[in-house]
Amino acid sequence: MLNSKMKKLVTSMIALILCLSSVSAMACTAIYVGSDLTADGTTMFARSEDISNSYNKLFYVSPAGKHTAGEEYAGCYGFTYTFKKDSYSYTAFSDDNGAAVNNECPDCSGTHAHTPYQAGGTNEMGVTVSATETIGCSDVIYEADPYLDTGIEEAEIPTVLLSEASTAKEAVDLLLSIYDTAGCAGGSGVFIADDKETWYIENASGTQYVALKLSSSMAFAQPNMSIIGLIDLDDTENVIASKDVIAVAEKAGSYVGDKEANTIDYVASYNADQSTGSRMVNALKFFNAETAKDEPAVSDYTISNVNAEGDVVPMHTSIVLDHAYTVDDFVKYYHIAGIGSTRNLETHIFAISAQDSLTDTVEWVAMDDAALSVFVPYYPMLTTDTYEGYKLSTLPAEFAAGKPETADVAYPTTKYQKNENGERVPVEGYCALPADWAGSVYWTMDALSNLYEAGSLTDEQKTAITDKLAALQTECYETFAQLSPETLTAETATAASMELASKVHAACVELVNAVK
Repeated sequence: MLNSKMKKLVTSMIALILCLSSVSAMACTAIYVGSDLTADGTTMFARSEDISNSYNKLFYVSPAGKHTAGEEYAGCYGFTYTFKKDSYSYTAFSDDNGAAVNNECPDCSGTHAHTPYQAGGTNEMGVTVSATETIGCSDVIYEADPYLDTGIEEAEIPTVLLSEASTAKEAVDLLLSIYDTAGCAGGSGVFIADDKETWYIENASGTQYVALKLSSSMAFAQPNMSIIGLIDLDDTENVIASKDVIAVAEKAGSYVGDKEANTIDYVASYNADQSTGSRMVNALKFFNAETAKDEPAVSDYTISNVNAEGDVVPMHTSIVLDHAYTVDDFVKYYHIAGIGSTRNLETHIFAISAQDSLTDTVEWVAMDDAALSVFVPYYPMLTTDTYEGYKLSTLPAEFAAGKPETADVAYPTTKYQKNENGERVPVEGYCALPADWAGSVYWTMDALSNLYEAGSLTDEQKTAITDKLAALQTECYETFAQLSPETLTAETATAASMELASKVHAACVELVNAVK
């Protein structure tokens, strides 16, 4: 559900993506597991970024001072922001608007200096932000509180918050002040964390939101759905809500809650017509196969701070994990059908301990299809640069009706386009990757996953690929386990991650060359 400007933007962006799959484009999926439920006592959360197939994504370090105090930043969508200080350094993902495409943004076609569609990262102060988990709102809420063309768009949230905030709470307050003054251009779910606390925020409509400080004893999944259920707004230590969150729902005629008790069921009030999709069903089965249902109720996955007696209690869901989670469980989560797919552009996993040091946050990074990729670990507060294969700007992939004779890597795909009657019809053809695909981690993994899924590989070839990827993932775990955090420096931490990324990249280029 987008405003008119955003509808035009999405239409133009998708038109630029030449190799479209037949699957829905918006399929990002987030997960959270509190520190009481993990094997090593870290707080873990993650998100896959899904837009479409074969669409270059970059991973890099935004240097300190990239933005300066007083600078007005203009993104893709109409929102502007004046920086209050020189920006912190931070790890980041963004779409490719680099030299190979003459600095033209694939999202807005602008060539002004900006970071298109940043998705998440950690800054030098230890603040972590994971954004762009898109949600909508019900029609009646949209009429009562529509999105705003000049409001902040979810992809601009990491740029602003990671540049400016020195603590998670400072980042939360900054984001909510922007919602209060400028509004938002679309709905989203956002993680904001540091070594002391983790917040989850949903803004389903133009100006209204609920921000929750998460407890250490809960877990949840969020596949492009509102998941904030019954909330007592008087729990001011753990809840920050827009002042009119109840009033707007009342105006829309959709309010569910007890006004006298100052409670609101956010899902029921703001997104009552959303459906529970297969990704949520599959996620709940992954969490606990014995208790999961084929048709779960909303209460089976929503967050609440109210018990059956109406008392305020710690944030919780009904989800009970069947074992203590590790990073490997998160990696396996992104192998679930419908969650790990060729639509993935990148997936990031954050594991944060309460030790308050430069190594208290670990960021695991995988490019393209998370189910056919390898997660490489980084200590983001010590990372001064990323492996060169993450940063290569390239020409976009191209669609051809027939098999390209000159393309080094091409895979069969279906493109949807309008015919003379204005009908959207499928056209069979091939997606040809840019000539320098082998220099890019994203394009290498994109080639591998698409040849695996859409090519004519034998079972033996597929087994060889999955076995090699599993071995590489194990090597990443083992190498990371051998690092001594207390002795790491920026130089050694950066070098260790670069070496692992380089090794994974080279091995996957070999896999592609063996089957292309």
